Amino acid sequence: MIHDILLTRFLNVKIVELTGGYTNMTLLLEGTDMKRVAKIYHVNNADAKTEINALRLLTHSGVTPRVYDFFEQDERLFVMMDYFPGVNAQTILDQDGLEQDRRMYEQLGKYLAKEVHSVKRDNKDTDTELPVIMKSAVAVDGLEFIPTGIMSMANEVLSTPDHGEQTLIHGDYGPHNVMFGHDSLFILDWEWAGWGNPLFDVAWVVWFVHLHYPDMAKKLSGAFLSTYTEHTNIQISHDLIRSYATSKVIQIMNRIKNAHPDVQKEWLRRLEWTLHTNFSVNE
Repeated sequence: MIHDILLTRFLNVKIVELTGGYTNMTLLLEGTDMKRVAKIYHVNNADAKTEINALRLLTHSGVTPRVYDFFEQDERLFVMMDYFPGVNAQTILDQDGLEQDRRMYEQLGKYLAKEVHSVKRDNKDTDTELPVIMKSAVAVDGLEFIPTGIMSMANEVLSTPDHGEQTLIHGDYGPHNVMFGHDSLFILDWEWAGWGNPLFDVAWVVWFVHLHYPDMAKKLSGAFLSTYTEHTNIQISHDLIRSYATSKVIQIMNRIKNAHPDVQKEWLRRLEWTLHTNFSVNE
């Protein structure tokens, strides 16, 4: 059905399903004079509007897909955007050596600071409708599958004081949502974007590499943070990273509170791991 809708609207194209760096159903449309990505959501998916608004805000950045069109049909929303023929950064991370991975994490830091967090919410030119994401607004008490002791520890970690202006944040930034080309980088999947403290993105990069690549975590986090802080004046500490990572994990747990118990159990394990992990790169 989805293929038929696209083939009716775009004549003489070949449709290929894409994976690696994309969420939701994402299809590549190849024609003689075009190459576009169609990202398909349920029409009531609020994340779709967030992604469209974030990408429009970054139209001229050169590091995100441009949105060309979007339309609704048969309870689905079709978003048409640029295709970038690169390699998913997590694939590079899984295959290459430490030196190449270190350079990749330096690039992740540079582009996050210069192209994403440079977009400030209080700029009159960036009055874009996006969710406002606050660490202090995370709901913990409604998650009945979190034991009382872990909930208490999470609330204590979330209370870590901080300050700073709100910027555009990606919400799920990391190698899994970045594509690399020969001399360029493309940031995908902006469904969880919003206005918030840039430490949300910073903490998530550090959290991701510590969870999935513990043997390389210190070196890669160090490379990322060193390059990121060259381009910003944001203060970063172990306590702030743990606090914002905890907030992000709980945000996800709120999204999966009606999921299968095995999924809840895995994210409970990740929450407890987050609360006990030392994210400092200086030790």
